[in-house]
Amino acid sequence: MTSWLVLSLLTAGLVVGCGLVDNHNKSGDAPIEGTTTQSLGSDCRVIEHDLGETEVCGEPQKVVTLSLHMLDLLLSLDNQPVASTMTLNLHRGDVFDNPAQQIPYLGDRITTQPVNLGSDHTPSLETLAALKPDLIIGEAGRNADDYDLLSQIAPTLLWRDRTNKGKWRESLRDLATALGKSEKADAVIQQYETRIADVKTDFADVVTMHPNLLLLGANSLGEGFLVVNPDSYLGELLSEIGFQLIPPPPAALDSANPLMSIEALPTLNDADTIIVLGWNANVGEGLEDLDLSADASVTQRVEAHQVQAIQQNWQANNIAQSLTASQENRVYFATFYKWNGLNGPISAELILEQLRQFFLTDNRS
Repeated sequence: MTSWLVLSLLTAGLVVGCGLVDNHNKSGDAPIEGTTTQSLGSDCRVIEHDLGETEVCGEPQKVVTLSLHMLDLLLSLDNQPVASTMTLNLHRGDVFDNPAQQIPYLGDRITTQPVNLGSDHTPSLETLAALKPDLIIGEAGRNADDYDLLSQIAPTLLWRDRTNKGKWRESLRDLATALGKSEKADAVIQQYETRIADVKTDFADVVTMHPNLLLLGANSLGEGFLVVNPDSYLGELLSEIGFQLIPPPPAALDSANPLMSIEALPTLNDADTIIVLGWNANVGEGLEDLDLSADASVTQRVEAHQVQAIQQNWQANNIAQSLTASQENRVYFATFYKWNGLNGPISAELILEQLRQFFLTDNRS
């Protein structure tokens, strides 16, 4: 029955709201640099995004997010989702009826009970169509293949490259314009910049003593590791605080495979401090072995599973232990999920909070 519903909607060419503009700049004129909208009247605007241009009218109320990154941006603009997907979806219910327990990192900021659309990569289109949303927002890297289908359900905005330096600001401004609250994006960005300035002052002594920071990501050191590029979301954030991020070797940048062998780790021994981000995605396995209470939130489960796995791996590896940062007890562990899965202003706030724990309180177990 649900498949029939989607087929009927798509066959009829249903467009919720004011519809989709699926061409690129119909007038043939090049868009003015720095602008993301065309004025269509008092209640409608065309929003540029990475898969085209979409017409949005009024102030969308029923907004669907198809990634945690989009949820981060939406919540930062003081909007709530009507439905969401999850990257690691541990909740099996149809609705996130207790978001603080069921949605990692962002759940305590959600005041609604969003419909659970499943995985970011495979959202339930049947459920989505039945919701009749006003706006759908997602990532082109995950949802591009469904763009035409999504656009027939509601105006859809998809962006690429959330981890690129400065990208979240562009996407945030576009989204704010779509929501009819452009001025809110400016306020969010200003708040971010003020927070960075405060943290930079607080970290001045730490940065002076240990300026060279190496940021790694790995599931298992035996499978290889990646070095986070300074020219990225995380690189920008850490550089703004004052750290000098150690870049990947040129060979890693030029390779189609960003993972480096564990044998290459000593070539990065200029690091005063190392932060290792675990990305263990098998959160459904091994949870029974974690030292957690039965009512632990999904955030606590993700943190424990991903951090414990890579920390144990690092401590058992002779090459990792040979590094200066290891020998001087300046290696810290966090989750790739939080640090490089949200990539928005709320994520930045969470990362800065964890950096304070690392460097200003140093409460490692």
